[in-house]
Amino acid sequence: MSEYGYEHILYEVEEGVAKLTFNLPQYANAMDFQGVQETFDALMRAEDDSGAGAVLITGAGKAFCAGFNLKEIPDVEDGLEPIATHFRHLAHWWHQVFHRIVRMPKPVLSAVNGPAAGAGLGISLCSDMVVAGESASFLCAWHSIGLANDATTSYTLAKIVGFRRAMELMMTNRTLSAKEAEDWRIVNRVYPDTGLQAHAWNIARDLAAGPTHLQGMAKDSFHMGWRRSLEEATEFEIQNVMRSVDDPYFLDALKSFLSKDSRSNEVKVRLPDGV
Repeated sequence: MSEYGYEHILYEVEEGVAKLTFNLPQYANAMDFQGVQETFDALMRAEDDSGAGAVLITGAGKAFCAGFNLKEIPDVEDGLEPIATHFRHLAHWWHQVFHRIVRMPKPVLSAVNGPAAGAGLGISLCSDMVVAGESASFLCAWHSIGLANDATTSYTLAKIVGFRRAMELMMTNRTLSAKEAEDWRIVNRVYPDTGLQAHAWNIARDLAAGPTHLQGMAKDSFHMGWRRSLEEATEFEIQNVMRSVDDPYFLDALKSFLSKDSRSNEVKVRLPDGV
């Protein structure tokens, strides 16, 4: 058990990065009810922690997250009512996890180290950036067990991959390799499995060291921009510009930019080339 009382996830904060690791490798990190609640609690903890500037999500062992744990489903011999109740409560908590990832005013990076199926795919889609190991794979999975699509895919999937590919992925239940996921823009970079965690940590550390308040503004404006008119979107941008000018970071950054060669003010976050 971790210092926070977590049993099914690992959580640590180091060098400004809050790292959350799904820790049920014996089930390919398919989360049970307790694990989902612990994940939500850890995300809230990371959001409230002034010492955490970015969040890194990954999985223990050879899987990222295989969705929900089928072993927790009530016995089918007891009828549909307890099963329906189980799914309603489980979906509620999973949705709180997805909402927190999207709404958190800090960058969230997922390092997909193996299968990301169902809710695992949903976490990848909700994350701000995704890197993957060569052995990673991405699968919708819901239709194969008779369930409608879930895990924010109605919000994220078509926006990221486009309508035709979203329908193909959902209706055929095909599994995407890491390279295919990169081509489909689900993944930013693919790395050798042995180097994934080191690359992910360096990226997350760089994000954490950056202007988190500006990253949060960009994140919020991009998500809301899908639903705003041009006039609403640009008005929101003006409001964010004025908020950023009022922040002490702005004056320091401006003075630094004006007093040094502009090359010294390049973006510090680096994503090394893929495989």
